[in-house]
Amino acid sequence: MKRIHLLVLPFLVSSAAAVPAADAEPAPVFRDFDVRKEFTDNPFTVFTGRGMLLCAGDRTKSNAMTIGWGALGTLWGRNDTVTVYVAESRHTKKFLDGATHFTVMEFDKKKQADVLAYMGRHSGRDGDKAAALGLHTAWTENGTPYYEEAQAVYECELMYSAPFGKEGMRDVPKTLYADFPAGVHSMYVGRIVRAFRRDAPAAPSPAERNKTAMHRFETCINENDLALGRELISDKAVFATPVSPEPLYGAEGYLSVVSMMRESFPDVRWKLEEMVAEGRTVAVRWTCSGTFTGKASFAGIEPNGRKFSTSVMNFYIFDEDGKIVNDIAATGIAGILQGISAEAAAP
Repeated sequence: MKRIHLLVLPFLVSSAAAVPAADAEPAPVFRDFDVRKEFTDNPFTVFTGRGMLLCAGDRTKSNAMTIGWGALGTLWGRNDTVTVYVAESRHTKKFLDGATHFTVMEFDKKKQADVLAYMGRHSGRDGDKAAALGLHTAWTENGTPYYEEAQAVYECELMYSAPFGKEGMRDVPKTLYADFPAGVHSMYVGRIVRAFRRDAPAAPSPAERNKTAMHRFETCINENDLALGRELISDKAVFATPVSPEPLYGAEGYLSVVSMMRESFPDVRWKLEEMVAEGRTVAVRWTCSGTFTGKASFAGIEPNGRKFSTSVMNFYIFDEDGKIVNDIAATGIAGILQGISAEAAAP
C-alpha cells in the first residue's frame, strides 16, 4: 500500500516553540549607579528585611559579617551616608577599626539567605568564611574588599566611628545591653564613594527570542528529539495532515511527521540558511536534502535511491510565551518530487 507524505517538515506542519536555553543567557555585569537617583529600596527595611553583608580589610586579609542593624540617609550635609553597627566581640571590628573604607553588600535571592546565614553563624577567627562559601574576593581602586558574587556593592569612606556610651542609654538599649554577650556596639558612619550592582541583561525582544528558538528547532527536527520537542512545541498546536484522518497534536504529532519522512528518506536533513523575524513571525529559508533509500513510498513514488536538495520557505507564528503555534509553508514539496521522480532524472 502506497502512502502519500504531503507534510514535508519543516515546511508543512504547524506549531513548535522555543525558549532560549537558560545557560545561553549572558551573565549580568557590574554597573556603577547613582544611589541618589537609582536607589529604590525602602531604607527602613533594607537591613531588617533581608540583611546585608559588611566587609572590611585590605588586599592581604579581610573579613565579612552579617549585619541586621544599619541606616541609610543624610548626615553632615551628605545625602549618601551609610551607618553600620558592630559589637565589640565581632572579628570584623578589628578590620573596621584599621580601615579607611568598608563595603556593604547584598546578594541575589538564590544566594542571600545562605550567605547571610553562614556569615552570621561562623567567625572569621575559625577559618576563611568566604572560601567556605565559594566567594571570591575582589578589591576596588581604594583597595576595599568585596565579593565578586555580590548583587550590589556599596563602597563607603569611613567618616566617623565611636562606641555607644552607656551613660546616654535609656530604656531600650539599657535593657538590651544588660545581657548582651557580644558587648556594646560601635557605630561606623561612611559616605558612599562608589555603588555598583549587577543588572540583569535586557530581555531579548520577541523577534530575537523567536530567532533563537528556531536554532533549537533545527536541532529538534534533525535529531527527531522528542524531549526537546516537548520543550519547544506548544501543547495547543494542532496539525492537519493528509496522512492522518485525525488532527495531530503537540510535539508527538509534529515529530510523527518527521518519522514518516525518515521512512522514505533515512538521511533527511534540514539546514537553516537564513531567517527574518518581526513581531511574532519568523520567516525561514531552509535547505532540505536526503536520499530516497527508505522502505516507504513518497507521493506515490517508490524508493529509487535518488538524492534531492531543495530550498524551501516557511513562516512560523509564535505565541506570547515564545512557542510556535503555526507553521505555514510558502513552498511545498515540488523540489523534492522533482529530485526523486524518474521524469526529472531522464536525459
